[in-house]
Amino acid sequence: MKRATFAGPVFLSVLSGFLAGCLAKVPAHPEAQRLNLQAARELQQGRLDRAATRLAVSLEYNPCYAEALHNLALVELSRGRLELAEKHELEAIECRPELVQAVNGLGVIYWRQGRKELAMEAFARALELDPGCIDARKNLVLAAVELGDCTLAKTHLARLELLVDRQEWVSSWERIRCPQAGHSDLEAR
Repeated sequence: MKRATFAGPVFLSVLSGFLAGCLAKVPAHPEAQRLNLQAARELQQGRLDRAATRLAVSLEYNPCYAEALHNLALVELSRGRLELAEKHELEAIECRPELVQAVNGLGVIYWRQGRKELAMEAFARALELDPGCIDARKNLVLAAVELGDCTLAKTHLARLELLVDRQEWVSSWERIRCPQAGHSDLEAR
C-alpha cells in the first residue's frame, strides 16, 4: 500500500515564504536579508553546509532575525538534529511570535520527536495566526488522520480544498484511510 507522507515537502515549502523583520522592530540589515534568501535557496537545493554558513553570517548582523533562525531550524531538521532544530524554532518564535512558518515548523519537529499533542497544538496555533497557511493545514489534516481523528481531518481537508487545487488533495484523500487509533499508513519524515 502506498504510504502518505507527512511534513516533507509541506514543511520545506515554507522557504518560499521568506519574510523580513524582527519583533524588536529592528529591521534586518539588507546584507542579512540577502544572505537569508541565498541560504533558503541553498537549503532547497540540499546544500546544507552552505546554507548554514550563510545563515550564521546573517545572524551576526542581527541575532534576533527570526526568518534566519527559522531557516537554520530547517537546516538542522534536514540534518536530523531535532533538538537543535527545536532550539532555533523557539528562538525564532521568541523574536517574532507571529512568524507562522516557525510555529508550523515547531509542530513538525514535535511530530518527528513523537510529541504529537504538542505538534497538533503548534499546527492549530499556526492556523490561528494565519487561517490560510496551507502547510499548517496540510500538516493538521495528516496528523489528524495519523491520530485517527477523522472528523478533524475531514473538517480541515474541506477548508484546505478552498485554499489549494482541489485535485491535489482529493486524490491524496482517496488514498488515505482514516485508521483506528494505533494503526496508520502515514509516516513522519
